[in-house]
Parts: sequence; structure tokens; C-alpha cells
Amino acid sequence: MANVCGDDVYFFSSTNPDGLLSLWEDLEASIVICPDADKAWIGNLFEYKGIDTTNIGLRGTVSYMEWGEDNILLSTDAAWTPLFDAYAAIADIYGVEFVMLSIEPGDGIYYNTDTDGKFFPDRYMVSIRDEELITPSGEHITEKLEYDNPFALAEDILKCFQSLGYEAKSLETLKVLLEDSDIYIHEFKNPYQPDHAAA
Repeated sequence: MANVCGDDVYFFSSTNPDGLLSLWEDLEASIVICPDADKAWIGNLFEYKGIDTTNIGLRGTVSYMEWGEDNILLSTDAAWTPLFDAYAAIADIYGVEFVMLSIEPGDGIYYNTDTDGKFFPDRYMVSIRDEELITPSGEHITEKLEYDNPFALAEDILKCFQSLGYEAKSLETLKVLLEDSDIYIHEFKNPYQPDHAAA
């Protein structure tokens, strides 16, 4: 089985509410959130709408959909990598914008295309592999952090770890202190063209 890449995508538009509503109606008509991968397959929207799938990866199922006042949240479980090209094609067809947050730890994928932080403000993820770790303060690491903890600011990470007894004034120093502890600090990247990021 392929590694699962979790994608959360917000589709939005301040200028084309009809396009957003049309996307929502088509999602509801073509995708069923259920354990049956065939019914939850994101490709169902492409078939339903007649969207060209040439050079677009569609190995993913929709696990959640939510209509917001001016946006749509779509969560998918994709094979190996984010379905960025699929989301870009959807946004183009419906005349809306999108931002995406994708995580696949096995391949080191920590992507966030929301450069403004409107929908996805987190810029870092702290991963803990040893939940029994005793920190320099004498506390278990899990008393302050969960397995994967998001952070919007580097300063917040430093404050959290300082409260656990790690004296570091920069992320680089903290990473050195954590080298043998099975705690990892990941910075979200945006490897895609800014054309599809929130302006």
C-alpha cells in the first residue's frame, strides 16, 4: 500500500460566489464520503464534470467536505504525494482560488501554499517519535506536546521547549539539542508556483 499524503484544501473566491456554489453542488453530486474508495474517489468529480485528466494524478479519496460561508474545505487521502494538479484544475474550471496543506511524513512532505496564513497559519510541525521521553525539566514530552504539533511561529516552538528545559534561542540551536531525542522540527514549504496561493 502507498504512503498516505493527507491534503486539506480550501477553495475560495471573493469575486465568484456562483463558481464556488457550483463546485459545492458538483462535489455533493459526485462524491460520497464513505469507506468505499470508488464512491469517495476524487476522480468522480472530474468524470461528473467532464474535466480533462491528462497528466493529472487522481490517486486519492475524499475523506471530508465542508461548505463555509465563502469557502469549501476538502480533505483527501492521496497516494504518496499531494494532488496539487488536480486541485489546480478544479480551481481553474470553477473560477476560484485554492490553498493546500499537505503532510506525508514518510517522504518528508510538509507543504503549505497559504502564504498569507488565512486558512492555514501553521508554518512548522513538531513530530515526536518517543512519547516516553523525559525532558530536561523532568516532564514527559507528551505533557506539553502531542505526536504531531503544529506551530505558526518559531518563537512559539522555542517557548514551548524552554518550558520543558531546553535552553535554545534559535531553531537551529534547538534542533541540535534534539538530535538524539526522536523529536523533529519540520518547516512547511511551498514548492509550487505562487499562482495558486492566496494573494
